[in-house]
Formats: sequence, C-alpha cells, structure tokens
Amino acid sequence: MNDARKESWIEAERSAREAAARLGLEIVEFVFHSRGKHSQLRIDVDRPGLPGAGLADCEALSRALDGELDRLDPFGDAYELQVSTPGIDRPIRTDDDLRRNTGRPVRVEYRDEGGRVREAYGTLAGARADGTVRVAVSGGEIRVPRERIVLMKQDVPLGRGRPKGRS
Repeated sequence: MNDARKESWIEAERSAREAAARLGLEIVEFVFHSRGKHSQLRIDVDRPGLPGAGLADCEALSRALDGELDRLDPFGDAYELQVSTPGIDRPIRTDDDLRRNTGRPVRVEYRDEGGRVREAYGTLAGARADGTVRVAVSGGEIRVPRERIVLMKQDVPLGRGRPKGRS
C-alpha cells in the first residue's frame, strides 16, 4: 500500500469515528477486507449502556459516511460498506467492552477457586480497578477476577425462568 493510500485510509477511519461520535456512537471495529470485486468495509458500532446501538443508528452512520468516503476514495476500487452492531454473541473482553456493556444483561462462565467452571446470569455492574468484574445476580452480586473469566457475552432474557442451578 502506498503512502497516499495509507493516508486516505487513516483519514477515512478518522472521519468515521468523528461521524459516529456526532451520533453518540462508538466504533468497536473498523475493518477493510479486500476481495477483488467483492471488497468490504465493515464498521461495527455500539453505544454504552442500554439499549445500545440499533438498526436506525447503523443506517444513520452509513448515510453520514456515504459522501465522505466517496470523496476520500480510500480504497481505490468498488467496495461494500457494512455498518452493524457487534451483536450479542460477541464476547466481552476488553476494558472498552466492559464499559459499553455495563448495565446490560450478561451470561458469564468463570472458574471458581477450585477450578470448576461455573455459569451465572445477571447484569454487568462494571469492572473494578483491581481487575475484578462485578455482575449483579438475583440475591446479590458476584465478583470474578478477569483472569478467571472463561467467557462473557450479552444475554437475552426471554421472559422465562433460568434452568435450575443457575444464578
């Protein structure tokens, strides 16, 4: 990639981040996949807390970027612009993920002190400076050191009770 193309790419990402911020959104991922005639720019966006980003937000960002990306022409060829949310199936891993998902329902798999994998459902209450993740569950709160978390994702409560034995 030549220097002019790199500069265009950097400017396109900067413009996308500014447009997202004006809409109250954050860019979670900005990725270009070059596949000849089927190249794609995928931008995943979210908004902290509930309800997060939705279809209308994705459409608004896509419209806001359309002319700007055409002007910058960072890719030098045809491509498809796809603006979407990270989705509830995306693992919550980073500090930014934890911040954005605070207040949302989550499912967390973690290892207890004995090394057994446990599962809990609740509301992500945030992360502490000591690296502990807090999840509000029925009857209280669990605190799990991040290094013991096996998997954490958003949960979609469907209005029915959890299976017996689950928090």
